[in-house]
Amino acid sequence: MNRKNFLKNKKINWIKVVIQILSFALIPGLFEGEFAAVGNIVSCIYKGNISWESVKYSVWMLVATVPATVLVGRFFCGFFCSFGAVQDLLWLGSHRLRALFPGKRNLKKADRIFRFAKYAVLFYFIIFVWSGVTAVKTTGPWQVFGQYVSFGHWPGLKPLLSVGGILLLVIFIGSLFVQRFFCRYFCPMGAIYSLISRASFLKIDKPREGCGKCRLCTSKCPMGMDLTKKDRIAGGECINCQKCVSWCPKGNARFRSRYGVLIGVGVTCVTIMVSQLLIAGNLAREKTAENDAGGNFQNGIYTGTGEGYRGKVTVTVKVADGKITELVLDDYADDKSYMERAKNRIFQEMISRQNTDVDAVSGATYSSNGLIEAVNKALGNDEGEGKKPDQEESEDKQSFIEAGRFQNLTDGIYTGSADAFRGDVEVQVTVEKQKVTDISILSYCDTEEYFFRAAPAVIEQMKAEQSLNVDAVSGATYSSNGVIHAVANALEIPEDQYAPRPGRNLTAKKKNHGHIVKHEITSQEEYEEKVEKYSK
Repeated sequence: MNRKNFLKNKKINWIKVVIQILSFALIPGLFEGEFAAVGNIVSCIYKGNISWESVKYSVWMLVATVPATVLVGRFFCGFFCSFGAVQDLLWLGSHRLRALFPGKRNLKKADRIFRFAKYAVLFYFIIFVWSGVTAVKTTGPWQVFGQYVSFGHWPGLKPLLSVGGILLLVIFIGSLFVQRFFCRYFCPMGAIYSLISRASFLKIDKPREGCGKCRLCTSKCPMGMDLTKKDRIAGGECINCQKCVSWCPKGNARFRSRYGVLIGVGVTCVTIMVSQLLIAGNLAREKTAENDAGGNFQNGIYTGTGEGYRGKVTVTVKVADGKITELVLDDYADDKSYMERAKNRIFQEMISRQNTDVDAVSGATYSSNGLIEAVNKALGNDEGEGKKPDQEESEDKQSFIEAGRFQNLTDGIYTGSADAFRGDVEVQVTVEKQKVTDISILSYCDTEEYFFRAAPAVIEQMKAEQSLNVDAVSGATYSSNGVIHAVANALEIPEDQYAPRPGRNLTAKKKNHGHIVKHEITSQEEYEEKVEKYSK
């Protein structure tokens, strides 16, 4: 190799190493996010509820890599993917281990067969997992990897003991002996990139008449491609790692463009930044809109009445400069401790947020809803969320307590779903000896923090009381009620046979809260980890 090509080799390698380090530090979970985005879009198509609101975040996530792959090929795989970077590191550090197993290993036939495995993995997810046919109960190896590369949070050793953790260890072991083991054989996202990169404009030319007999391009290719008989490296398997270009002693392998590497890396960098800016910008707008929602009320002093647990609740609302300035509890019949607990938080949140869209206080649901209803009526909003249409018609509160008890159940395992805050929550209910013995979460769409604050509490209450009539969790009412209704749906208990809960009609909320992304609970370990995280 002449000095010019030697320096070129070192320069490209150092550029690649620097980019891989930066990517590992700044965007370690991008691969996992891309795959989840594809899954969300496919799931929405299957369900027939695809809309811009339901897929926009997924589309913006895919902006990071898909356009760049179409334009310049798989530079993301070769330079930016953290999963690929770890495989490169393992391969680089295992040369002494491989030396312990000398001898010629002709695995060309097996290599050709195993390359189709990644398409089989992708096919399985499209046909069975994302369609909802199969409920995956384990975390994927890329998801386990994402947990460990997320800075600021150490998940412990539990994820490694899951099926996904074991598969991750298998992948790492395979990477010691086969370069880019996962990328070659099992990466479902790599299968997608392989298909779309065939149309990329930036290709590597390698005219055979200019080649010698060194075969360095083939021996150095991390994807194990046979390049000796190719005039152009145009297949979808190429990850544009530039090994063939930098190692060619004659400079025969090259982009048609002199600045091909800079163009490829630059385009990929731009699309990644655009993707993250789109996501961050919309999240910021949603948060601002949520914080600024409300206000613009008519100045004056208003009085409204709602229905509490034991009777009427009367509230005075003072509005100045279009803002709620003061809320006064005038009269009530409920127990003082419950009413005070509800009043302190609900009034504070209404004034702070300048709207009446607040959650009931756990353990004081009726008092809370009475207050919310009274304020809504005072402001002329008779359709407020605190209103309980059925409650005004009920003369016996004990009938509400008895409503929703689990009775005459048939043993078996049942699945059901219902609206929560941002979308559906899916549950699996186990009935043994005519009692509900287990309730598992299969998937959810709500914000993780709120959902896992709510779900474990209402599940334990339902199992303990053998009833649907349990208190929602403060600050996560919609998530709580979603779980309750999903259990009712699984057990085929009609709503008119148990007390309907507030927050059933969530159409307006979904419209006001942006994207809907479905999150799968793939293992009991994952569920317990999240419960532990948000119970602190």
